[in-house]
Amino acid sequence: MGFNKYILNIIIRSLLIAATALIMVVFAVKLSWIFTFAFICILFILQIFLLIKYVSRVNRDLANFIIHLKEQNTTIKFSSNNLDKIFGGLTHEFERINSEFKKIENEKIQKQNLLDLLLNKVGTGILLVSNNEIKLYNNAILNLLGINNKVEKSQLKEKAFKLINDCANLKAGEQNIVNIRVNNITRRVLIALSELREEGNTMKIYSFHDIDREMTDYELQSWNGLIKVLSHEIMNTLTPISTTVDTLKDCYINEGNIKKQNEINEKDITDTVKGIDILDNRIKGLQGFINKFRQFLDIPVPELKDIAIVDLFKLVSDTYPKEIKFTINIGSELLKISADRELVELVFINIIKNAIEAEANEIILDAEKINKQVVLSVTDNGKGIESKIINKVFLPFYTTKSEGSGIGLSLARQIMFAHGGNIEIESQEKGTIIKLIFEDIIE
Repeated sequence: MGFNKYILNIIIRSLLIAATALIMVVFAVKLSWIFTFAFICILFILQIFLLIKYVSRVNRDLANFIIHLKEQNTTIKFSSNNLDKIFGGLTHEFERINSEFKKIENEKIQKQNLLDLLLNKVGTGILLVSNNEIKLYNNAILNLLGINNKVEKSQLKEKAFKLINDCANLKAGEQNIVNIRVNNITRRVLIALSELREEGNTMKIYSFHDIDREMTDYELQSWNGLIKVLSHEIMNTLTPISTTVDTLKDCYINEGNIKKQNEINEKDITDTVKGIDILDNRIKGLQGFINKFRQFLDIPVPELKDIAIVDLFKLVSDTYPKEIKFTINIGSELLKISADRELVELVFINIIKNAIEAEANEIILDAEKINKQVVLSVTDNGKGIESKIINKVFLPFYTTKSEGSGIGLSLARQIMFAHGGNIEIESQEKGTIIKLIFEDIIE
């Protein structure tokens, strides 16, 4: 109905213009009516002007809307009073479309803000390059390049492209290590390249990992943990030794003077013997700790041989008392690994020893082939490991047991690493699963 009204207006205005033109022709031949003729001419021109203005009103708003849409500007306002009188709700549709674009624009801004937040939380430097222009970067790349303020950001392109040019032959999916010098410090940086194609345009995404910093942080954490354990073990030995030495002194020294032979009684001799036993025990304990430490450091190079998993599992299960129920699950009895039998047996000994100490009475041994790996799993029903300490169980000499050495699982992991494999642990309130992952499958 709105459009019929618009067309009706056009028809009426056109008819009035046509009628005015006819009247103007009539009075044009009557020179005595010159002023009337002039008035009709002015009226004719005015009607044409009003028609043009009337028709162009909608075109103007439509043109403005399209222009603002092209420029992604959603602040346009429409002259709803005039348009709605003609089209009955056209501007409402305009405003609805406009509000949808505002919503899309706001979502785009929110996503961009979220992307910026995530990128700046990542410790890896990120750089997105398109047509030799930097389109996106994060704070990590600024820190890596030694850029600390807004003034120095102008140097980003120069420094970043110098770093990229050092890996000019790098292809998508590849990575390379380069040395860079920032603030008189040489760093090793691992550069990886990915590519993204969009509408015929190739965007390159570079990631930069500061290897030296990551390795230094890891080494410091390892050394701090090791020093704490060593300090704890040494103090556990020195404290009773110090106390025992004081006791021995009391047996033979009285008020700063050495006791005479007739002043030494049977209790002094008994205390002396006990003290010597304590010293001997603690010295042997410290020697044992040092031997375990040397064992951890001096893992021999594995002598690899073909080992049938079924034989290995039977050997492990037959080693322990019948109070422990073993269940063996093997996908194929032909399944084998290439490993050092003695070292692998040592891994199982340490794992099962922990399970027994966790009050387990059932142990399940599983073996399965996953892709190009053999996974051997040891599942027990003992007390699980608390979530807050599970990340520490592989730390050398870390233990929660009063008489534990903390060497078992860390030694197991070293042995698995020596085989080019890995070890994983999962634990809940009841039960623990330890997986031994071996590479290089023997078919």
